Amino acid sequence: MSNTMKRALVALAALVALAILIVWLGPRLLGANVQSRLEAAASDALGMQVQIGGRPALRFFPGLHVTLGNVRIRNRGADIASIDEVKLGVELKSLMHKGLKIQSVRFKNAKITLVRDKDGHFNVDRPPPPESSATVADIAEVSFTDSSLSFSDAQFGEDFAAENCSVELRGLTFTSSASADFLKTLSLTGSLACARMRTENLVGSAVKASVTGTNGILKFDPIALELLGGHGSGDVTADFSGAEPVYHVRSAISKLQIADFSRTVTAAKIAEGALDFSANLTMRGTPNARVMRTTAGEASLHGINLVLEIGDLDQEFSRYESTQSFNLVDMGAFLLAGPLGVAVTKGYDYSRILKKSEGRTTIRTLISQWKIARGIAEAQDVALATPQNRIAMKGGLDLVNDTYEDVTIALVGPQGCARVEQKIHGSFGKPIVDNPNVVMSITGPARKLINKSKKLFGAKCTVFYSGAVQPPQ
Repeated sequence: MSNTMKRALVALAALVALAILIVWLGPRLLGANVQSRLEAAASDALGMQVQIGGRPALRFFPGLHVTLGNVRIRNRGADIASIDEVKLGVELKSLMHKGLKIQSVRFKNAKITLVRDKDGHFNVDRPPPPESSATVADIAEVSFTDSSLSFSDAQFGEDFAAENCSVELRGLTFTSSASADFLKTLSLTGSLACARMRTENLVGSAVKASVTGTNGILKFDPIALELLGGHGSGDVTADFSGAEPVYHVRSAISKLQIADFSRTVTAAKIAEGALDFSANLTMRGTPNARVMRTTAGEASLHGINLVLEIGDLDQEFSRYESTQSFNLVDMGAFLLAGPLGVAVTKGYDYSRILKKSEGRTTIRTLISQWKIARGIAEAQDVALATPQNRIAMKGGLDLVNDTYEDVTIALVGPQGCARVEQKIHGSFGKPIVDNPNVVMSITGPARKLINKSKKLFGAKCTVFYSGAVQPPQ
């Protein structure tokens, strides 16, 4: 027999063997059997209802892959996720056994929806399985492309969304049991990238992060994103290994554009210029408790040569007639609140401020440094300087109850003494602003005020501000 004939017979035998293999495996891989097995396995692992809308498709090379279309995940009648396509890499020999061994999972166009109701219950909550039913998952590769996540919190009135995301995870292992145990046993490495992440007030774009997880400690480090016209960086650590979760967040934004910052509270133009932001915060607690109550750390905002579009403040301060009606809170609340400005000024009427006065003011220096403990931010060094004046703030901001705590804003002289004080209290949404309290007579130009204060009070005074913002020369 010629070599050509031998090769032909070998090839024919191989084709026959492959045909027999496909005929034997086909009903098991492509029929209702594998579909129902996959639905049952996924439903059992998640503790939810998994439905596969399309008939599974098979690919043998490279390796055995099953493609599923139109996958839906529901929990107690609520939609949790819809996925256009899921590709499963299946260990061939596991087809001969009861349980399928999944080596890789690839999700395309997944839309995941998380909801917490007013009673604090999540739509993904499920009864913990018995200890005996806990299983170990070990998947070499998990990926998401063109996917999104939305979270709506009716209990605390907060929303979050991550859009157009790609995620690559490797070496994913965890124990599928109670949620706390699941997080404590989680291990993985990988990366994520999202076109946008947004909350009610802020939108970050071009978000990228590397992620690692070991024995329940999940780290996103480094993180990079574009936010409010500036470049953001930082890292987040979520530690689920203890009795309660602990979160540590470090972040910085360089060249944050104050014009973009101001748009979070009003469409009108308030200011322009660049700021530098930083924060180092620690929080702890379960998802059912507002972790803001445990927040501790520091936050700061610095800027120079900013421009306020709310009138000529130096001119306002120099005229006695104006002092009977000017509002220090109007003039400085947004900037003085600094890194917490979005939260504390959401109820403030900036359209009224902008209609009140013509002109603009240069802010030579702005410093806004805060120390946070148990969810209350205390002003450490909070002040700004115009070419002729300084305004400073004292007091606290209760970020848990959204209220002002003993907040006073003052126009201060060169020795740090208050010339005019004004208090603000009540809720962030509906603040109560007291009338200005003129501590000393301020008739005449601003320069004469300095001499008058010395004559009235001598060299001594009760110092209101002694921070880093220097008085005008």
